[in-house]
Amino acid sequence: MAKVVGVFSEEKVDHLLDQGMLDKATRRKLASFLEQIEVAVFTANREIIHRAIPGLDRDSFVRFAVAVAEARASYAKLGLELTRKGQIPPKADLDRLKEARETYEELMHAFEATHRLIKRGYSSVA
Repeated sequence: MAKVVGVFSEEKVDHLLDQGMLDKATRRKLASFLEQIEVAVFTANREIIHRAIPGLDRDSFVRFAVAVAEARASYAKLGLELTRKGQIPPKADLDRLKEARETYEELMHAFEATHRLIKRGYSSVA
């Protein structure tokens, strides 16, 4: 009996409609529509983010980065401390480690989202 090993990937299909299937006028209309949507999404993001985060500037972003670094360091330090005897730590200590990881991961995800919104131009911080 043969064993089949492989990787299955369920990727999003971005283009079900081949541009070659459209006539020139329809392609122009579609391109124009998609551009209008992109502008509307950009404008909405920029307005909402400016309203929600009015104090976003270089200093606040750097403080955010420092907080993420502190959380990362605390998590790593705790992990090293809990395993310095070469044994698996007790459950209570692992719970503390899990909390430190969750704190770091949440801050990291929020930082990455903030970095992304700056890169996309949704904030005028740059």
